[in-house]
Amino acid sequence: MGPVTFGSDLSRTLSEGSGAPLRSVLLASFAGAVVASVVLGAFSWGRYVIYPFSLFATWAHEMGHGLGAIITGNRFIELEIYPSLGGQALTSGADGLAQVIVSMLGLVGPALVGAAVMIAGSSSRGAPRVVGALAVVVALSTLIWVRNGFGFGAMLLVAVGLGLVARFGSPLVRIVFAQLLAIQMAMATWSGRHYLFVKGFERDGFQASDTQRIAEELWLPYWFWGAIAAVLSIAALGLAFKRAWLSSPPAPESRHAPQAQP
Repeated sequence: MGPVTFGSDLSRTLSEGSGAPLRSVLLASFAGAVVASVVLGAFSWGRYVIYPFSLFATWAHEMGHGLGAIITGNRFIELEIYPSLGGQALTSGADGLAQVIVSMLGLVGPALVGAAVMIAGSSSRGAPRVVGALAVVVALSTLIWVRNGFGFGAMLLVAVGLGLVARFGSPLVRIVFAQLLAIQMAMATWSGRHYLFVKGFERDGFQASDTQRIAEELWLPYWFWGAIAAVLSIAALGLAFKRAWLSSPPAPESRHAPQAQP
């Protein structure tokens, strides 16, 4: 393969759906997204380097809890997101198995959605649709549930940014954004791995962690459920990566396919 030009030729090639010759470029972009999400996420200061994406990961985690409450027939009251990248979803009515589902969906739900986003957003056709859809979902959920001032303003800005990328970004930029968002969701639980393996934390008094809430309803200790959530998140990321980036792409159809002659 000849040299790759990052400009109109790349955009045209991706837009025409003949991106197979540029697979190495896209894989390099995916690797960059992984480094930005996983390596930086391993450090307390690193999450601030990719601050908007870290806010998105917090939103995904808390929305998982809220949607878990709705799915189990309970109430999702409101959501708060803090400058420290923490968050809180206020739900009511969940207990027993319903509480397990609410807690677990906050931990592994984002990873499952992230896996779908990674696969759907790995092509020039799918990426703008995925990023645009996420912009709409973030905006609507903010208007409906986010109640603190910082969270409301920050998530609306995130939604606007995603919308601008979906509308005006180049094909490569859209794909990179889709992969960054997917990785942030898939790794939202693992990047907070210390939270997975604690009984609780202090915020307006002692609060049980999600894994401790699960342990209180089921057998086995909180750290076991933390390990389960971490493994499921990594497995979802790995399977999505294999499907999106390691599976052989279909051969592009010719623009001038031969016509059968009578």
